Amino acid sequence: MNRTEYLESLTEQIRNKYAKELVRTEICAHIEDQKEAYLLEGKEEEEAENMAVREMGNPVDTGMQLDKIHRPKTDIWMLGTMAALSLIGIIMQSIICSNSGNTIISNHYPVRTILFNLIGLCVMLFVYFADYRILGKHIRGIYGIYLICSMVLLHVPIYPAYSSYLTLGQTVCFLFVPLFAAICYHFRGERGKGILKASGILFFHMLFLLFAGYYISAAMFLTFMACLLTLSGAAFKGIFGGRRKLQTGILLSFIVGLPALLIGDVMLFNGRFLSLAEYQIRRIQVILSPFGHEDAISYQTLLIRKQLAGASLLGGGNIGEIGEISGAWSDYVLICLTSYFGLLIGIAVVAAIGAFLVRSLHISFTQNNRLGFLLGISCSSILILKTVIYIAMNFGAGPIVGIDMPFLTYGLNCTVMNFLFMGIILSVYRNTNLLSELKNMPPRYRLKLEKTNEH
Repeated sequence: MNRTEYLESLTEQIRNKYAKELVRTEICAHIEDQKEAYLLEGKEEEEAENMAVREMGNPVDTGMQLDKIHRPKTDIWMLGTMAALSLIGIIMQSIICSNSGNTIISNHYPVRTILFNLIGLCVMLFVYFADYRILGKHIRGIYGIYLICSMVLLHVPIYPAYSSYLTLGQTVCFLFVPLFAAICYHFRGERGKGILKASGILFFHMLFLLFAGYYISAAMFLTFMACLLTLSGAAFKGIFGGRRKLQTGILLSFIVGLPALLIGDVMLFNGRFLSLAEYQIRRIQVILSPFGHEDAISYQTLLIRKQLAGASLLGGGNIGEIGEISGAWSDYVLICLTSYFGLLIGIAVVAAIGAFLVRSLHISFTQNNRLGFLLGISCSSILILKTVIYIAMNFGAGPIVGIDMPFLTYGLNCTVMNFLFMGIILSVYRNTNLLSELKNMPPRYRLKLEKTNEH
């Protein structure tokens, strides 16, 4: 039985089409290694090939064993937690809306929340069953299309009546995060040059957003930080090659130094260096010294702290004063949940979301496929950053910014984007044993030893 016949018989036992490709590549590599060993022993080319094939064992038995290994993986815990947290989010938003005193909001928003989650679920399932390697294969074209669409979307409001603030800006901003993961993968193996190229595209993109009319915001800052974390992850994993410890140290120093620069600019130069708006400066000052700025800027932060201080372990059955503020079903869901159901339930929900995000990070770090690793890290990073900022804001320890929290907040864009990110993470896990590295890899060299008759 020659190699072709052996591989055909073996791959017939494997059901998944992506696994067939991966197994074929693996077996061919083993055959080549064994064949070279026989050639060094003095065997002829054809004889060495046949002997190497026989070393692989019975193709039917081997194929059946490999089929058990190379199957789609399903994380039941992640899916169950996602369903439970989505249900909690729908219930909480419905409670807040029903207590808002606005009949239009109380009648229509709960139904919209359910609809938004169903749309998000459909997006997640589509991504879950897709081949994420498409991003790695066609990242140049995809990024080009993204830039063109962004120029249009950044000027299109979701609802004309609220065009002053409800735009697609955050969606455009956050959508760049998984694209940047594929960009990092595109420059794999290029050492420091690859890091500089990826960094250059990141800075170009931030300038592009400003040029396209998007203002400096929390979404833009979190996008930038998530991309830096992805870049650091790529360096730590050795994806760029070269001195990975030095590369990772430099990038992590930059990540730590950026928030320090922001705080220092506000404290020492009143935000002039970074050209921050007056309200942005005041909000940062409120966090650094909340009781020294008891004015309209610090009103919501102080109200949150007052409501949190009065919350009981088992809840009081009301959403509190902060829940009556416009947009509470999006911005203050967590503090309203704590006031209504109690501190214990609030802490339990935060713990469940935290466990979900830690699990997503663990899935990413255990990936052998480098593109899967980068996509998982990028999506986990942006979800974690948004969650940390949102929790801090709802507990009076963070800035009052227009940011969402996975599962809990209202809105079509944020719901769909969060499900998209979770779909990518689950797709990476599902294809752990199925998808191979892309074939257009940087050239590798193999040292081949040949036996000679010379003494």
